[in-house]
Amino acid sequence: MGKTPARGQALVMGLVVLMMGTITLFYLFSTGQISADKERVTNAADAAAYSAALWRARVLNYDAYSNRAMIANETAIAQTLTLTSETQYLKNTAYCLAQEPSNDDGVTCDADVGFLSDFFPYIKAAFEAVAQGLTYYDDALKTVSTTEIEARSRLMNQALSLSQTAFDASTNFAVLQQTIVKQVTAANDANFSTVMLPDTFAGPGGFTTQYQGNDRIRSAALVRQGLDAYSQSRGFDVGVCAVMEFKKRGGTTLDSSLDRWEAADTLSEWQFDWPSPTCTVESAMGWGDRQASGGTSDQDTGGVNDNPQALQYARDSTYQPDGYVGIQPFRDLNYAGLNGEYPGVKNPVAILGVVTHLGGSNLRTANTLDIGVGRLRMTEDLDKGELSSVAAAEVYFERPTARADGRVEYPSLFNPYWQARLTEPSTAQRAEALLL
Repeated sequence: MGKTPARGQALVMGLVVLMMGTITLFYLFSTGQISADKERVTNAADAAAYSAALWRARVLNYDAYSNRAMIANETAIAQTLTLTSETQYLKNTAYCLAQEPSNDDGVTCDADVGFLSDFFPYIKAAFEAVAQGLTYYDDALKTVSTTEIEARSRLMNQALSLSQTAFDASTNFAVLQQTIVKQVTAANDANFSTVMLPDTFAGPGGFTTQYQGNDRIRSAALVRQGLDAYSQSRGFDVGVCAVMEFKKRGGTTLDSSLDRWEAADTLSEWQFDWPSPTCTVESAMGWGDRQASGGTSDQDTGGVNDNPQALQYARDSTYQPDGYVGIQPFRDLNYAGLNGEYPGVKNPVAILGVVTHLGGSNLRTANTLDIGVGRLRMTEDLDKGELSSVAAAEVYFERPTARADGRVEYPSLFNPYWQARLTEPSTAQRAEALLL
């Protein structure tokens, strides 16, 4: 008698295979969704970190542009004073050659130049006409220079200095920069949340600081360096001491207080007084002086002290435009803080880190989509029940092209070469991210 064939065995095997296939399908679906969400979280973290670094780089570049603008304004103020001082000097010299008192202070020059009229009958009238023309021009320059100095110093430079402080506040870790990070993250997915990590290279007192008071000397040095040679010193010597010598002296200077400018021009006739073999007798012939803010210069730029009598006449009749407020506070790298804690640092970078989170309930997996029951229900084993990614970006200084002289240019806030790029998170940043 034959054996009865087994029935239903294929069905059992089929159910097992079907269950394993379903589990595998759910697993592959959930794994794929988690991988896709992990990539989205990583991209969002990179975008947030880069955006935060890019904003800081732009703020640093704004500081550089505004510092340059303030220096340019100071240079323009100096050149304006140079022009007005020279005009006053030429006017008073013309009055002297015409043997008439200066209209500024009623002082007649000490030099005896009346012999010119004896040899040239019309020269007195010519110099009178020149002096009158220069008087009108000088009066017009007073109005123009007053307006320009106030606009460049009180309005523009003071506003630029205050704006640096405002923009620096926008890079504050706890306030506005966090807003930038959150906005970028939300633009990727409203379910993402991002937290900033502290700068890894902030240095004591911050990456940048405001220089004011005596610390403004760095900016003042660049102002003086950028002043044209004629404004710094303008003069000549004609004649010989044994007969008659004429000394023209002039210069424009920023006072050591950094709160006033002075431009002075003088011309004196010098003769020697027997038995002295040197020229000791001065006769003032021309003088001009223009100052931005009051006081007396403590520097002898252009050798103006060589003609003391003419210089005294100049300062007695000076015109001082209002509205100059001195070299303004400016922002630059916090060299003391950066080099103090990190000796030898020549090229500091600010590294910004962010951590982006996506809660497990927002994942598009089989479990969160409520697919599967019983043993087919697969839950995700996520750290702290969420997906996280840490990203970092750095703000660094680099010229787009090499310097013509081949020298290495170190970072400062006087050249706008600050840039941003993504970088590998440090071990410290990864450790901080695990605590969030």
